[in-house]
Amino acid sequence: MNPILLLYFALGLALGAWHFGSLRWLSRQLVEADRVPRWGRLAGLHLLRLGLLGIACWATARQGAAALLALGLGLLLARQWLLSRVRRGLAAPQEGQP
Repeated sequence: MNPILLLYFALGLALGAWHFGSLRWLSRQLVEADRVPRWGRLAGLHLLRLGLLGIACWATARQGAAALLALGLGLLLARQWLLSRVRRGLAAPQEGQP
């Protein structure tokens, strides 16, 4: 395997963990009842998330299809990892509940 593809895969893992982790944080900020969401800050962070992902995909696509596939695979694996952590946390009993 080409070591450059491993670099794009690792970049996809890191970018995916940040992208989907920040999406979870943004969602929690919007639905928590005890906080008033700061719409400007949340919209700015959302645009930053999408912009960085778009720029990374565009720059990687210029390196070829294999590099873009490696980045995409890293993104998808980071998403699956984060979803499994969230689902495990939801399945665990909450404090004060039987």
